Amino acid sequence: MLFLSLLLAVWPVVATDLPSLANTTPEKLLADGKACHEKLLASPKKKKYRQSWESCISKFKSLISRHPDSSLVEESRFNLGELYAGLYHYSKNPRDLERSLEYYHQVIAENPNGSSARAAQYRISHIDEARPLPSITTVQAIRHWVYSDYTRLVLDLDREADLQREDSDGNVVKIRLDRTRLGPEFDGDHPEFVDGLLQRISVKQITPDAVRLRIDVKGLKDQPKIVFLDNPDRLVIDLFGPTTTNGEEATLPKTTRESSAYAQALPIGIQTIVIDPGHGGKDPGAIGRTGLTEKDIVLDIGLRLRNLIRDRLNKKVIMTRDDDTFISLDDRTLIANSKNADLYVSIHVNSHPHRATRGVEVYYLGQASDHNARALAARENNVSIQSMENLDRSVKQILFDLGREYKINQSQTLAHFARQSFQSVLDQRYDYNIVDHGVKRAPFYVLLNSNMPSILAEVSFISNPTEERLLAKKEYRQAIAESLFQAIRAYCATMESSS
Repeated sequence: MLFLSLLLAVWPVVATDLPSLANTTPEKLLADGKACHEKLLASPKKKKYRQSWESCISKFKSLISRHPDSSLVEESRFNLGELYAGLYHYSKNPRDLERSLEYYHQVIAENPNGSSARAAQYRISHIDEARPLPSITTVQAIRHWVYSDYTRLVLDLDREADLQREDSDGNVVKIRLDRTRLGPEFDGDHPEFVDGLLQRISVKQITPDAVRLRIDVKGLKDQPKIVFLDNPDRLVIDLFGPTTTNGEEATLPKTTRESSAYAQALPIGIQTIVIDPGHGGKDPGAIGRTGLTEKDIVLDIGLRLRNLIRDRLNKKVIMTRDDDTFISLDDRTLIANSKNADLYVSIHVNSHPHRATRGVEVYYLGQASDHNARALAARENNVSIQSMENLDRSVKQILFDLGREYKINQSQTLAHFARQSFQSVLDQRYDYNIVDHGVKRAPFYVLLNSNMPSILAEVSFISNPTEERLLAKKEYRQAIAESLFQAIRAYCATMESSS
């Protein structure tokens, strides 16, 4: 006993690794979480403090992260839904209510016929009935980036707004935001300016709770892309005009000068390829049990892929990042569109609560193929499951546009080439069969707002112990890069033969 006390005093980190000293079975964690919740509900004082709720929440989250295959995960998720719903009663923070709904929906998705699913559905129905009317949205600022044939506008908001598209012609775009007011930054003169495609922008308070955005342009080639995003809340509007042929460039506000951005829909040879390693900097992405991070893995794969394309295809390659730098989703698509790129490949590493899940999957733009695709896109887009409805609506509008339909079809072709090359390259080099999750659709933001054929590849599951060990090896990362390279080479050959 004396030796054990000394050991705990001198080597506390080692002690936490001894199973006899730390009973972290799922049963124990569930019991601790329930006991914490019961004590919290019995204490009017504790219920007023967020940290009291988060203390109980952490116990259920710990069970899910440490024992993702346990049969008690479903009950833990239901308890998390209960805790976040209770927290919302005191915090009035809409994000707490969203988290509660997310956990209830997860319970239903995992076991639709279970007793917890029925209880979760009951909670959801009552939340929907009691949910308060949305608050007034404030427009805080308007920003814009201008190129000779491509313009992006961003309205910074303090929460999501009710958007209505009004009648527009080829030279005017009108958007009405209901339950919205202009912030103090818009007192006095409202922003009106001429730049690139833009002839005039006006933002006006047309009623006490409605704002109209009017955009006059010099002719649109496609319908604008209009997407709501959160974290932070903003409305993103992309405008595309005819491609210029004289090489002239517009003056860019607060950005570097770039060449024409609009990639023609006609099948011409591939000249410029954008490689987008996901995450970076302050955003590590998925993290393995050994501490291996998604941001480091995909950067290494991206750089290897860049070298293969340059050396073997002699194509121009642009990296959205070539070091450990954080690049926002907005900036990733802005880089791709502003560089007149012909192809966009985003590289990611997957993660799943069930550690046995492994394999590769490739995505192109579309409405989510299934619940898992929707959940993955929500995670990569850094939005809630509920916010994905806005992106689904945007994708549905895009599918009706023939010019963009062509690009989506080409993206699907590239995705199938990637699927085939993953199978042929990885299966040949490793002892166990690579699980093929196939080609899927999802409204990833980087695919939605990249104006060229594009795919997003989830190259392995870092949550799977075997694949995490493989991802740590440079030989495996090289094989992944070669798989993507073979897909790009096959796609380029197809495009060149049809031009």
